[in-house]
Amino acid sequence: MNLFNIGSMEIIWVIAIALIILGPSKVVNFSKELSKILKTSKRWIYELQNSFDINYQSEDNDKNESN
Repeated sequence: MNLFNIGSMEIIWVIAIALIILGPSKVVNFSKELSKILKTSKRWIYELQNSFDINYQSEDNDKNESN
């Protein structure tokens, strides 16, 4: 697994350190909040991408109509 150029061993170390520092209950709450943030940002990126696609398609249609 090579996510963001981070190997699986590094991910295991980060999780272990987070468990030690935050404790199990706070890690669960933190992961839930992080999940919500990632879902929201994913939705924003999808909407932004769609708006660019719509604008690009409308410009392309305008060019085709003028020819």
